[in-house]
Amino acid sequence: MRAALAGTTGNAMLMGLAEVSTPVGWVLLPGLLGVSARPRVAALVSAWAGVLVALSVVVPVIPGHRSDPQALLASAAGLAAVPVLAWARRRTRTATVARAAAPPDVAVFTVPAGAGSAALAICGTAGEIGAAVPVRGGGLRVLLGTVSGAALDTPAGPRRTVPHLVDALDRVVRDLAPAGHLRATIVDVDRAGAVRAVRCGSPDLVVAAGNRAEPARVPDGPAIGSTEPAGRATPGPVTGRRIAVVGTGFTDAHGERWLRVLDQVAAGDDPARTAQLLTRGPRGGRRTGPALVIDPEPQSRG
Repeated sequence: MRAALAGTTGNAMLMGLAEVSTPVGWVLLPGLLGVSARPRVAALVSAWAGVLVALSVVVPVIPGHRSDPQALLASAAGLAAVPVLAWARRRTRTATVARAAAPPDVAVFTVPAGAGSAALAICGTAGEIGAAVPVRGGGLRVLLGTVSGAALDTPAGPRRTVPHLVDALDRVVRDLAPAGHLRATIVDVDRAGAVRAVRCGSPDLVVAAGNRAEPARVPDGPAIGSTEPAGRATPGPVTGRRIAVVGTGFTDAHGERWLRVLDQVAAGDDPARTAQLLTRGPRGGRRTGPALVIDPEPQSRG
């Protein structure tokens, strides 16, 4: 905010000293600064730029902004549009993650995943962890797992790659919960829709092949923060028309039938609906989450 206000002030001083009187000279830089900022900051920048324009007209010590009505109207319209454009830009960026319709005991979020789409279902079961973060350029990164033992107090900071993220999580779990561990799967989808994953103590990554679900061929490493050092995890490629990840609570609840229950991943054309179904407990029991469903390619129409 301070930088934007300072830039607006400096622009007004420069325009006055250079005897630039055209409205675009006084409004262009504040407009660019405002549009690139948060809507609240954009509104403040526009208001301050308006004050500086008014001062340059009322106090003509240095030739400043034109005082004719058309010039003032053009500047006012331009400055008024800045907060609107900043709001529209922010709305476009944040609207990529949306909440889908679902029963009150489960939250389902949809998000683009490369060229396709993904859905993450969370139902608040004990130890459940599920987070999906859109990556610049159209990709997606998801952490899904179950905490066992002492609870975590502080999340791990962001890292550039999936192996770095696993290492950071391992250090955090060992420092904050030495008696606990995190069994998790980390999924990375690039902008082209290619999927790679790291499994850390989780036998819970499947792909849809025809009308059946099959285990993905991704090596399983030790749980994060376990007594055995995790080492440097290497993501493995995952291919399939549809990819699903469930927490170990799912496999524990369904026992030996867990893979057959996941056959429903291959059915239907709505990842959000499928993710919601995967949280249903056996024989009508309490929901078990989280669940992630990814369609790497866009759904065909018609």
